Amino acid sequence: MDFLSTLIAILATFPYITFFILFIIMKKVTRQATRSTKFAADLSNLFFLIAVNAILFNLLNRSFIVYFLLLFMLGVIVVITMQWRKELEINIMRAVRVVWRAGFIILVITYTILLPIGIYITYL
Repeated sequence: MDFLSTLIAILATFPYITFFILFIIMKKVTRQATRSTKFAADLSNLFFLIAVNAILFNLLNRSFIVYFLLLFMLGVIVVITMQWRKELEINIMRAVRVVWRAGFIILVITYTILLPIGIYITYL
């Protein structure tokens, strides 16, 4: 159990490296760049979520996991409502996938912005 928690901590500390490792592994397995990118983004999203929460916790002394989960759920509700307005059939898994991948993009941008701020404030 100690090894697993250490591995998760390392992967969450460097989520970009986690993304590229997952991408390279999946590229070797599937031989499809698009599918490998989607898979790596889906899995590394969790590590970006942990990393952004850790940076925010260091900066503000408060955890934001509950807020992230609420935002993801609200996003799914919005996407399902848009599906309901445009189409007759609602696809919940499609809505979750859209929100999860949009969350990946937002978390990557947030991590990129917060990392230098966190380093600057920590070593000020």
